[in-house]
This record gives sequence, C-alpha cells and structure tokens, in this order.
Amino acid sequence: MASQQMAIANIERIDIITEEAVPRVLSFDTASESSAEAQISAGAENELRIKNQILAQNITEDIVKGFNITFADTTFSPEVFALVDGGQSTVDQEENFRKYSAPTAGEVVSRVKCRLAVYAAEKDYDGNTLSYTAFLFPHASGSPASVKLKDGEFFAPSYTMKSRPSKGQSPMTVLSLPSLPVIVKTNGDMPASPENGKTVVLAAGSISQLAGIAEAGQFAIYSQEGAGGISPGYSRID
Repeated sequence: MASQQMAIANIERIDIITEEAVPRVLSFDTASESSAEAQISAGAENELRIKNQILAQNITEDIVKGFNITFADTTFSPEVFALVDGGQSTVDQEENFRKYSAPTAGEVVSRVKCRLAVYAAEKDYDGNTLSYTAFLFPHASGSPASVKLKDGEFFAPSYTMKSRPSKGQSPMTVLSLPSLPVIVKTNGDMPASPENGKTVVLAAGSISQLAGIAEAGQFAIYSQEGAGGISPGYSRID
C-alpha cells in the first residue's frame, strides 16, 4: 500500500504564542525561510572485539532534547525582535516604535518562553491550496538576534529560538489544518459564522467559549457535532 504523499510549500505564517499569565500572540506572514534542527544527546556504540571478531555490542540510542528553530523575516518587527533578543522595545503615545534597548551586556537574560507555530501550505497539481501544515514547537526561548545591513537591500533580520520540551512532552507536533487559524484573544474575536469542519481557531488566552476545550496556544476546529456530541461547538485538534 502506497504511503500518502503531500506537496508542502511556502511559509504562510508564523505565530509566536508567549507562555505568560496573559499570553501574547505575535503573528506575521513575511518570513522568507525557516528551519528546525534537532538537538540530540548522542548515543554510543561500545563493542567487545577480540582480534578480528566482534563478540558483542553495547548500543545506546540518540535522544532528542528539542529543536533549534531559525527563521528570517523580510521586515523589521520591533516586538518580535525584542521578544527573541530579550531586550525592551518602547513606543510613543501613538503606538509608533521609538526605541529598542538590547539586554545589558554581561548579565544573564531571562527570556519569555513561547510556543512557536510555523505554517506551510499543501498544494495540488493546479497550484491550489488543499490544506495547511503547522509545525509546532513548545517552550521555545530566543537567543541574541543577528543584524546584517547591506546597501541597496532591505533589512531582513534572522532569529534563532531554542525549543526544549518538558519531560514526557513531544518536541515537535505536525498538524494538518483545513484553514489558517483565526487568532482569538477574547470571546469577541470568535468567528461569527464558522464553517463546519473548516474554521480553525487559535486560543491566545483563556476564552470562555473554549473553556475545557482549548487553552492558550491550542487549536480547535468548528463542528456541527461539537465536543462531546454537543451541537454546534468546537473540538480541540492538537
């Protein structure tokens, strides 16, 4: 039996969901590239060899500790830059960016933990989007951001975030979504006319309409049957 094959392309969006008492969601669709490199505790092979004969081997396997996720943006977002780099961004009374201060040199930086979601699109033969694939990384924290300027080109900051899951937690989850999720911070953000089996929401806080279904940073999909057979409603999908 042939395995399912999916043609995945592009970076449709990146969401950074902070793991704070009041979560923030930093969402942008201007990323040009992203990669996730597994960080492992390497195993070992200890062999018992007598001359030209191996009598036994003691082998320990590689263990995944988490992932280092890198991504490059095509625009400068002071809020994303501050979250990843660990400094402080300030705005004026009109909410326009005024200043960014990097962490104090020589001091330990306490960066905000986040859940990182990177979305790509599944394409068909005609180039239409069939679904979206979300790569999710828990408990990620930033590291010093890189700055590279070149005359005649736009500033494209690059970032690295280190995801280290809790014990017993998966270091990476891959979800197939029928649509890009709607970010909901309050009950007022919930879609007014959701589509059955199509509308996906991403909780950016404790939403009463999603209570017991999806907490902050989790996804839910609308169904006419809903959770527990209640019609209609949302069901958690991650």
